[in-house]
Amino acid sequence: MTDLNADPRQTARQLIRETIDPDLWVRNEAFTQRLVQIMKAHRLHAHPILEAWNAGEFTLEGIRLVHMEVRAAFLEVFTESLLRLMQTTSQLEPTLGYRGKLSARFLVQLNVLEELGFKPGTSEAGDFVGHPSLAHYWRLADAMTSLGLDEAAWRGHKPSAEAEATRRTMDENQDDHLRLAVLLAGIETVFMPYYSPWARNSIAVCPGLVVENGYHSVHVEDDDGHFVDDDHSEDSWYVVRQALTPARYDEIERFTTDLLDTWATLFDQLLARGRELRRAA
Repeated sequence: MTDLNADPRQTARQLIRETIDPDLWVRNEAFTQRLVQIMKAHRLHAHPILEAWNAGEFTLEGIRLVHMEVRAAFLEVFTESLLRLMQTTSQLEPTLGYRGKLSARFLVQLNVLEELGFKPGTSEAGDFVGHPSLAHYWRLADAMTSLGLDEAAWRGHKPSAEAEATRRTMDENQDDHLRLAVLLAGIETVFMPYYSPWARNSIAVCPGLVVENGYHSVHVEDDDGHFVDDDHSEDSWYVVRQALTPARYDEIERFTTDLLDTWATLFDQLLARGRELRRAA
């Protein structure tokens, strides 16, 4: 009998695990752990821009630039990519059956709901809890407004070549379920150290960003040291492990390295431009 009181996230993860051979799951889990090690060993994971943000090096203009570049490179299409990942679970059905498709889709949907502004719980009307203004992208727009950037300003921003290259990593991998899952898992994993330093420098130059439920409260750690994105990262890796086959190990490892190198160049130029803006101030 279906237990509707069970933790939906853990239930979906277990169902995903059960859709592939146990031995293959063990091999795939070991491979994804290797990918995580590659990500954490890459210079992007400990990029010098983190030290600069922690030291408050970026001026208001520099922080504005970071928000506009990161939006153009990743955030404008991040939720759309999660939605696309739900769609591409259909690629699993021919080999893993309907259970494989629907268990993965259910787990991704939990991430989509949180990205769109839903919260766990039930309203007094007996419906879901949430509001469109709690969507992460809406909160990002609110943060940029607080920074003095209206929508016309950030929509009119001309992304750097590095931001455009990063955006291509998003746009060009929308139709391959495994690659898209790896890409999203990589974003959730490798950028974990970025959130608190970025928030710290942003708030230092714009105290108005210190607002309950603001964008820079979404990704920073809770009082117990737990990151909101910890759940999203592990969810994404479950989806990756389900879709992986040994025949694609080499391809996916190269793909991961290429992603990291491309993303690192974006933050290289952001650090350089941030320091130029500071010197010019």
